[in-house]
Amino acid sequence: MEFTYNAYQNLIGLLREKGYTFCNYHNYTQTGRSVILRHDIDMDIGKAVKMGELEARMGVSSTYFVLVTSNFYNIFSGRSQDMLCRLIALGHEVGLHFDEAKYDAAQDDLVQAMEREAVLLEHCLGREVTSVSMHRPSAATLDADYRIRGGRVVNSYGREFFHNHKYVSDSRRNWREDVLRIVESGAYDRLHVLTHPFWYDEEERSAKEELKWFCESRIDVCYGDMKDNVRDIEEFLRREEL
Repeated sequence: MEFTYNAYQNLIGLLREKGYTFCNYHNYTQTGRSVILRHDIDMDIGKAVKMGELEARMGVSSTYFVLVTSNFYNIFSGRSQDMLCRLIALGHEVGLHFDEAKYDAAQDDLVQAMEREAVLLEHCLGREVTSVSMHRPSAATLDADYRIRGGRVVNSYGREFFHNHKYVSDSRRNWREDVLRIVESGAYDRLHVLTHPFWYDEEERSAKEELKWFCESRIDVCYGDMKDNVRDIEEFLRREEL
């Protein structure tokens, strides 16, 4: 499957054709054949909004997981909050993307860290956080089946969604299994599909091209932010000099 919006749209169409109902982590048991669409926002919230708008045009809702500890974006900035609220307005759920590498703790402490980060995200969104996904989960985390807030918050890597569902992911811009063939086969009544919106674009681009584009686009974002904070910035530095 290509990493284009058209290819993703075709995947949604195929899921519909094969009789899957688009569900979330809370209502999938209400139908015989369900698919949960999940998206991890690792570097670019704007890319997530583009995918969320595509899904909304197709009448589909999904879950977007956002990092509280990202070095690439600040969820409390006005720009980020507007984009996250846009996802919610489109009918999607926004959950917590948790990076255990930020911590050096025992299992119980990691759960407490998740719960603390969930509170931060709730303050940002103005609504309850009801699901968590792990960023680059360790083997120990995949086996842990963490119970967050006593089980009231869904762990997307819990046993139910990682083992009892057919889980397929495009991590590191690589579908380890052929997602189209899996859907086409109709062999699974419960699907759990993870994508990373960062890699998708109008046309197919290599990982190198996508990463290069992202780094170059950050110049415009950085210069725009400086322009908002440094009066008459052109006297010191012009955009074309970068």
